[in-house]
Amino acid sequence: MRFVNTKTIILTFIALSLLLIIRNIIGSILTLRQNSRIVTTLKAKEQEEKQKKQFLKQQLYFVNTQQFVENEAREKLGMVKPGEHIVLAPPQIDKKSVEIQIDNSPNWEQWWRLFF
Repeated sequence: MRFVNTKTIILTFIALSLLLIIRNIIGSILTLRQNSRIVTTLKAKEQEEKQKKQFLKQQLYFVNTQQFVENEAREKLGMVKPGEHIVLAPPQIDKKSVEIQIDNSPNWEQWWRLFF
């Protein structure tokens, strides 16, 4: 009888140990899956940042060119090269936008036309 109880205790201990090991393995698998998702997200962000960096490098290269400096000086600062003259043309006026129709009828009549 003592032998049976010891055998049962040993089997119970082994079963509990196996359950504990399985639980830890499942927890590790879930943590690994979560970490792999985080790594994937971070790799995507890294790729975006690399693209932004490349764009900014290109923009910096363009900004440092003489052509860009000259265009900015002309357009934003109104500067000209020696011997050049600025010619300003009057803006074109669209005839359709100038025509305004004024309705001199009484307010009640204007509301009547609006709803009926």
